[in-house]
Amino acid sequence: MDAFTSFSDSQSSSRNRWNYITLKNRHRWNYNTLNNFREISLVVQNHIKQVYLVSSCAVVVAAVGAYLHLLWNIGGFLTAGASLGSIIWLLYTPPYEEKKRVSLLLASSLFQGASIGLLIDLAIHVDPRLIVIAFVGTSLAFA
Repeated sequence: MDAFTSFSDSQSSSRNRWNYITLKNRHRWNYNTLNNFREISLVVQNHIKQVYLVSSCAVVVAAVGAYLHLLWNIGGFLTAGASLGSIIWLLYTPPYEEKKRVSLLLASSLFQGASIGLLIDLAIHVDPRLIVIAFVGTSLAFA
């Protein structure tokens, strides 16, 4: 048994040295590696596109929720609780019910947008340009 252990240890150490040499001799990173999407499969590319689409929709729906608060003053603890409830419901929804999960995410975004409507109303009273700057910055970060 000791012979097998020493043999496996020597094999793993030689493999580690080989991996280090291989990684050391690879080309250095440059900006073109960011634009190299050939190594990402088409399925993964489509999944990433869907993730960013849903994230962008969630931002837009949260903005609609904040606008609804500004119109009808609907935000507060009730919408914060509804947002938390829809997130918990989302966590317990099976992964194969995709439409239901997306609907729950968008509902949570709407409630969260209505909940932060109070802060947005305060920011509008301080300086109205803050809202546009924050929305454009968030959209650029996630889009």
